[in-house]
Amino acid sequence: MFEQIGNIYAIVTTVIGLIICLFHYIDKPHRSWIYVTAFLLSSLLSNYYWGIYVLLMNDDPTISSFTAYFGQNLCMIPLILLLIHIMRVEKRRYFNPLCLIPIPLNIYQCTIYNQFGGIFNNVWQVTLSSIVVVLSLNEILYYFGHRKKGAKKPYVAFVLFFYVVFEYTLWTSSCYDWPNEWLDPYGYANLLAFSAMVTLPIATAWMNGEKLKTKKNRKTKKISSFLKPLYVDLVLICCVGGYFLARWIRNRLDESLVDGADTSAYQILDVMLFVFSATVVVLSIAIIVVVTFMNKAAQSERFKEEKKDAERSNEAKSEFLANMSHEIRTPINAVLGMNEMILRKGLKNREQPPTDSGELREVFSDICNYSGNIDSAGKSLLSIINDILDLSKIEAGKMEITLAEYKLSSVLNDISNMILFRAKNKGLSFTVDVDETLPENLSGDEVHVRQAVVNVLNNAVKYTENGGVRLTVRGDITHDVMSGRW
Repeated sequence: MFEQIGNIYAIVTTVIGLIICLFHYIDKPHRSWIYVTAFLLSSLLSNYYWGIYVLLMNDDPTISSFTAYFGQNLCMIPLILLLIHIMRVEKRRYFNPLCLIPIPLNIYQCTIYNQFGGIFNNVWQVTLSSIVVVLSLNEILYYFGHRKKGAKKPYVAFVLFFYVVFEYTLWTSSCYDWPNEWLDPYGYANLLAFSAMVTLPIATAWMNGEKLKTKKNRKTKKISSFLKPLYVDLVLICCVGGYFLARWIRNRLDESLVDGADTSAYQILDVMLFVFSATVVVLSIAIIVVVTFMNKAAQSERFKEEKKDAERSNEAKSEFLANMSHEIRTPINAVLGMNEMILRKGLKNREQPPTDSGELREVFSDICNYSGNIDSAGKSLLSIINDILDLSKIEAGKMEITLAEYKLSSVLNDISNMILFRAKNKGLSFTVDVDETLPENLSGDEVHVRQAVVNVLNNAVKYTENGGVRLTVRGDITHDVMSGRW
């Protein structure tokens, strides 16, 4: 009775662990989940048909020893791969001789268990399980030796170490006779071993941490919401359906076979239950393949989008720099032109100085106008250079807004001088219409306000063929309660 409870518990925990792993893998394809899923599938390959057969026939299956122990032996391989996968470089170089202690005990267990599984199965089983327990113990010893240096807790190694210990306990206890099944350690070790098995997905989730939580697009969410219930339904149908079908076949065989007849016909139950467990394995592998393909396709699509974004960014940068090269020439030409006018005016009046005060005032007035135009063109050039620098800051994520007091008339005057020069070169008129109720002193980022308005007006001049460009400045005055300013 106790053994049958243990077999049912083994099937239930294996299926639950398998569903948890597949759900995690569907949400976040991670190699560690493949190893844990492969371990649980291999275990189910043996546990399902063995447990159901014992439940129906109250006897051990008569299938070959190789097939009977195949899943249990095979499950150790993904555990070895999982332990190697979670090891960091420094851990792989670490070796503690204490981790070899289980090997002599495993060899002893192999010698006494040959009567059940045969030499081949036992050597295979002991070799693989010894590698698992040695790697797990070495990982645990590394943690205790380096925990003060920040070594992470080896959740997976702890679970696998105890899993193998419980497995060896039940294997060894089965080699001896016990007064009754309640005193036999086999049943208790069996429950503990499969409790460790269902704990492995939790330990794996702790090991991977918050990295498992990722944003999924709509397509991925739809596929995920479809695959999860589909997989649960298929697994339950196979497991529960396999039991009822095997029970029905057993009842038919019981009715058809007379006492003393050859019972070899019951071997069909072994084969059929093994096929059902293999079907669950195939379905799980199919889900893994679908999710892996879906993830690869999503990555490929994401890489294509990132490549397109990079290409668009490069094109925008090239266009921006081409425009900037043109924009830079305009203020530079203005500076050079105004400077040439100052030189001409200055040289002319140096050779023939004006004697009349009115003429002298006119000369200085012209020079001041030229200097003002140079100042305006210089500020325009500085604004363009700031545009280029801001582009680099934006790409580096270092763009900052600087708040300061500035005069609205000064900003509009500088903008007007620069745009007017461009508009005249293209034969366009340029006018500015400013709301007289706007305050003179404003607070904000003067440089970026100037850049934004200049960029808009430059585009207006660029795409206007006839007529003119008009800048209208309006605003709503609201009271800032927090600062007390208008």
